[in-house]
Amino acid sequence: MFTIYTSDAYQQESNCTYPHLVQVTDEASFRKAVSHDHVCAKYRNNYRGNENFISSDCLPVDCDNDHSENPADWKTPRDIEVALPGVFFAVHYSRHNNRPKDGKSARPRFHIFFQIDPISNYEAYAALKQLLHDIFPYLDGNALDAARFLYGTRNPEVEFHPGGKTLTDFLFGDEFDRDMPGGYEKQATIPEGSRNNTMFHWAVRSMKRYGDSEESKNAYFTEAEKCQPPLSTEELNHIWRSAQKYYAKIASQPGYVNPQEYNNPNPGWDEPLPFSRYTMAPFPVDALPASIADYVRAVAESTQTSVDMAGSIAISVLSTCLQKKYRIQGKSDWMEPLNTYVIVIAPPSERKSSVLHLMLQPVNDYEVEYNKTNAAAVEAGRMQKRVLERRQKALEEKVAKGNADPEELERIAQEVADFEEVNPLQLYVDDITTEKLVSVIASNHGHASLISSEGGIFDTLSGIYTRNVNIDVMLKGYSGDTIRVDRIGRDSESIMDPALTILLMAQPNVVSAVLSNTTFRGRGLTARFLYSMPVSSVGSRRYRSEAVTDGIYRAYERLVVNLLDDEYPAKPQIITLSPEADSELESFANWLEPKLTTDYAEMADWAGKLVGNVLRMSGLLCRAGTYQSHDFLDTHGALTVSGKTMADAIRLGRYFLNHAQAAYSVLPEDAMYRNAGMILQRIKERKLTAFDRRAAMRMCRTFKTVDSIQPVLDFLEDYGYIAQKPQKYSGTGRPPLPKYAVNPWLKEHK
Repeated sequence: MFTIYTSDAYQQESNCTYPHLVQVTDEASFRKAVSHDHVCAKYRNNYRGNENFISSDCLPVDCDNDHSENPADWKTPRDIEVALPGVFFAVHYSRHNNRPKDGKSARPRFHIFFQIDPISNYEAYAALKQLLHDIFPYLDGNALDAARFLYGTRNPEVEFHPGGKTLTDFLFGDEFDRDMPGGYEKQATIPEGSRNNTMFHWAVRSMKRYGDSEESKNAYFTEAEKCQPPLSTEELNHIWRSAQKYYAKIASQPGYVNPQEYNNPNPGWDEPLPFSRYTMAPFPVDALPASIADYVRAVAESTQTSVDMAGSIAISVLSTCLQKKYRIQGKSDWMEPLNTYVIVIAPPSERKSSVLHLMLQPVNDYEVEYNKTNAAAVEAGRMQKRVLERRQKALEEKVAKGNADPEELERIAQEVADFEEVNPLQLYVDDITTEKLVSVIASNHGHASLISSEGGIFDTLSGIYTRNVNIDVMLKGYSGDTIRVDRIGRDSESIMDPALTILLMAQPNVVSAVLSNTTFRGRGLTARFLYSMPVSSVGSRRYRSEAVTDGIYRAYERLVVNLLDDEYPAKPQIITLSPEADSELESFANWLEPKLTTDYAEMADWAGKLVGNVLRMSGLLCRAGTYQSHDFLDTHGALTVSGKTMADAIRLGRYFLNHAQAAYSVLPEDAMYRNAGMILQRIKERKLTAFDRRAAMRMCRTFKTVDSIQPVLDFLEDYGYIAQKPQKYSGTGRPPLPKYAVNPWLKEHK
């Protein structure tokens, strides 16, 4: 019948967790459910709140009879039964039933539970409650939100009122020309107890026939003359306004046929619009230093993937090696760090993990070897820390006894303050919370890399696992703004000039959700990422591909090790621009700026950061293109970006600009084009001139649910390939199955 979720709490208002599902099928199961505090909706993580609403098949309302102090006006479940003939509902008498409450005398007080068609939108759920209150104003108007909980009672008094209809059937089941429930339209009077309900239905049905017009309103007031005793003009106007709101919802539903269109069901066909696919720019692999470019090509060949994937990862590898070691100066008052945020977007089975493993292999090997070599130093540091802690404790005991030497106290305090623990090298992290990421940056001298073959960090940032998520570390780690660290039991710390590199390999649906997240986009998180959408090789991959040669790998490894061997200086070394590089960057910036309000207006937040990202990449390419010896007493000259290196960085920037356009604009449509093409192919194969939605789902087994196929059918209709046939449709309850005519143009064209 319907579902209730209960808590372990009893009459506890502060509780918000309702983990126990009870399927109500009879009075016994209903009594069990309402013996604890309960809700009638499923919530994410079982935590009650409008923002966590998932679905409900039960609508609870309160009847406290606070609408009148006249006992003759008080309602009972029998009145509900009369007002909603044939509708099944259950009743739970509340804890204040026939008892005084809030200064009001004892009276019937009860909760009514209606079975409804499942609703998965909290606003629609709350609107249905509001609609019921508009029809029956004596229901509690303070209990209409979608996250309402109800108190349980220890020995619940319950009733089942049988009926063959759900509330949805009753409210929305009357078809376009069917008489009113109960047949009042053909009777001389509309009796008390059914006036509000009947007039609401009559008003909505009248608007369906004649539109929201003076004609329908006049007919409504004529029909109202049958009410005995008469309803006041004020009450009739209130019912009419409620019906107008509800009719507006019906008229906005897909498939609703207005009175003017209903008598003209034949569509006029035009040539359909072509699918406009986005042309993806190729990755400029030759913009990378030679040893990296050769390895990227070799990895792409070995894994039978696009060079985009390995090439984009290479940018993140360079950032991991060089962040906090260098900064690049664009102008006298403009500096950029060398860390980058990159997302590679690819569906499953694109070998993302394999490519990532190959590109990170020298980084992983370096970390293992470094920690093996420095294991003794790490352990010595831990030992020294323990010794200091014991000395500190002993000194504290002396202080307590009044035996401490002030000089000794000052000396040990300074040693503790100056002690810097030696940690194992950790070049990057994977699955991590934002709080832990802050700790890693703090313990790693202000820098860290987050590298993952999945996009799970966005689930964490979205608050799926916890309600309180702070994305500041992601924002400040990109720009180098100070991060404050507050730890229990320790003084607050400040991470000055933090540097965070991020590389994520994510599926298209993950990135689409990220770009749709108003918090992420509003605070600038999505604008910080460079997006790469490699063209899929699935379906054309060769089994016997060429493996990466040892020589190509060793050259790549030598370069990565050379970059990792650079020391972290007290202040990052400054990379400058040559006059040629400065001119190249200026020209690019001047070309881009006016387009931020035209071509790239919809992604101006992202494009506005592109010049800065190009400058960062030029610094990475500059250092990666210069081998530096780390022999004792060797000194290095200042690094300067050449005109060619800046031109290469700009080529990379144009590539990421092209792919960001696709990510921001076309990403959600890419799957749509494929799915729409599949349906059109089946239509042509079967030479269909018309079909319904169920037939479409049978033709294309890819679509498992109505929610998955309906957007594709809507897309094909918008583009002119099909047209929905007008049908009689009475609202949101159970609309008739959509039927479609096929554009004759499709028969003659591919």
